[in-house]
Amino acid sequence: MEPIAQVVSGAEGSLPRKVLKAAPRGASTHFVGSTIVILSSYAVATLAMNCGKKLQEQRLKPEPMEEGERDAVMKRGRTEQIQYAVTQYLKRRQYVDTEGSLKGAKLSQSAEEMAASLSVQTESSCANVVSAAPCQSDPQQYDAQFSRLRTFLLEAEVPWAREVSVVLFPLFLYLHLDMARCGLKGAVDAFYGRFHSLFQQDAEQKAIVEQLRGVLTPQDVASNSKLCALLDHKYVVHLTDQAYSYLLRYLQSDDNSAICRALSTHLQVEVTAVRRTDYQLYGSGLNTGNSTSSSSSTWAGVDGAEGAESVEVTAGLPQNEAALDALQDCIKRVREGPPSLTTVCFYAFQHTDQLLNTAEVSPDSRLLAAGFDNSAVKLWSLRARKLKAGPHRADVAKIRLACDVLEEEADEEDSSGSEIKTLRAHCGPVYRTAFLTDSSGLLSCSEDSTVRYWDLNSFTNASLYCGHAYPVWDVDVSPCSLYFCTASQDRTARLWTFQRTYPLRVYAGHLADVDCVKFHPNSNYIATGSTDKTVRLWSTQQGNSVRLFTGHRGPVLALAFSPNGKYLASAGEDQRVKLWDLASGTLFKDLRGHTDNVMSLSFSPDSALVASAALDNSVRVWDIRNTHGGAAAAADGSSAELVGLYTGETSGVLNVQFMACNLLLVTGTALEKQEQ
Repeated sequence: MEPIAQVVSGAEGSLPRKVLKAAPRGASTHFVGSTIVILSSYAVATLAMNCGKKLQEQRLKPEPMEEGERDAVMKRGRTEQIQYAVTQYLKRRQYVDTEGSLKGAKLSQSAEEMAASLSVQTESSCANVVSAAPCQSDPQQYDAQFSRLRTFLLEAEVPWAREVSVVLFPLFLYLHLDMARCGLKGAVDAFYGRFHSLFQQDAEQKAIVEQLRGVLTPQDVASNSKLCALLDHKYVVHLTDQAYSYLLRYLQSDDNSAICRALSTHLQVEVTAVRRTDYQLYGSGLNTGNSTSSSSSTWAGVDGAEGAESVEVTAGLPQNEAALDALQDCIKRVREGPPSLTTVCFYAFQHTDQLLNTAEVSPDSRLLAAGFDNSAVKLWSLRARKLKAGPHRADVAKIRLACDVLEEEADEEDSSGSEIKTLRAHCGPVYRTAFLTDSSGLLSCSEDSTVRYWDLNSFTNASLYCGHAYPVWDVDVSPCSLYFCTASQDRTARLWTFQRTYPLRVYAGHLADVDCVKFHPNSNYIATGSTDKTVRLWSTQQGNSVRLFTGHRGPVLALAFSPNGKYLASAGEDQRVKLWDLASGTLFKDLRGHTDNVMSLSFSPDSALVASAALDNSVRVWDIRNTHGGAAAAADGSSAELVGLYTGETSGVLNVQFMACNLLLVTGTALEKQEQ
């Protein structure tokens, strides 16, 4: 049987402490001394019945009662009977002063009273703070609350702040009039002087604000018929449901009683639901498809209907439909129009004596790496900061060899840094270098059939990868720097991971040297170009060939994937740049214009342009989307897709790289001046 009452006593020497639970609906709570007693309606009724039975059993000889006393007992109400039973129960439990505590207590509640209580609690919740704001007499509250609201809306970065800002003008107007009618002469003068300059842009608002100048007392308000008319009418503000919720959250966050009183008395906020559309402009918190939801303000009568002298006040917000049409038109022009010519930055090497084989810029544009025939890899700093080696850590996997540092480099130069670093470890010409995506390391491949990993923090050789039996022509790093792939004269391409010194996969199938290799943007495929005049697409994990592209008339020396992963560009000794559709496995475009071997390819970040560099000392930029009105081929026989041609005083262009901000980096050898 469940306990009738649960008691928690705080007095010394009282009964053992019991757990106090939350009182159920309809229960009664009483404080007896330092004790809290919670009784439910069912418990009270049961207690009364039990106490009545025990009292009847204990009464051996009932005392004779007079007829008047018997009638009084019979006429006791239900409340008195419950109160009497509870009093007897508490007395038996040795609680003192029970009669005084229960005197006047209401121990029962009808269904009608309970419903009325719930209605009062619902209507007085925080959601109705606008209509239930208390009045205060502090003259500084108007200035402080209005200033806080204005600062909040100006500094907020949410899209609804601008829409809610339409309430600032009517709040300024009615707060000024309220202070004047309350006789706060000093406060209203300071309030007007501080905020009246905010509403000088709109002509109608400026005219109304000028009428408030000098209105400081109730007599001034009463003598001005226009101001009296403003007080007799409500200011209508149209807000979307998101903006209205945003305003309510602000009003509940702090003491905003003066603003709440003005909103409930003088403003009529009409909330319009936002209709969902297929598009939404970022940065505009308004509905782009419903013109009625735009914020506007009008004067209305007291009953909410627009008065005869209603004046519509625009909020000054842009028309979303017009802005959307303009944006879509700009997007269409950019997509369909000719591309913007890219900016070219050329790094030229002088006095190389035909020893330079490769050059590449790091992804963060901080370093320039070059590989030479004398087995050296050199690094240049492209910024004002010099290259300085970090502290060496004791790691058995990274042994500092004597050949890692040039003998002619002095200790004081190492401490201060230098603009160039030379990395020596290979025993043959270095044919290719590749930076990691985070520019923390560098890979180099050589004629000695090895691949080396260089730590760019300490500028030392950290790992050596052996597996090929012949020279390694090319190396490429996966987009996430988890794997790298190599191409070799042994007619294979191999997949490696930085944690293993042996290859994970061997891709065999070409009939001659594999000259170039490139990772797909999703790292699931690898493309290889060979001297056998073919291009193959391999599955990274399975190791099998999934595409075979034929059509070149010479060795394939350069490859490039588009960033969107749809196309593969290949070029080589046949002086043609071919674009392949990976989905269908067919030729998409054949670009002609170069007059010598094409050595490097690169796609723009938007996959719209492809740049090619050749030994004819030219860099050409092609638009692979369309020909923009079917332009005819150039006089030199170049394809109509050619949109840019860059030449200079160079003896050879080695590499092209598209970087961010439409920047094209080109590396090559400078043309040596002949002595006269």
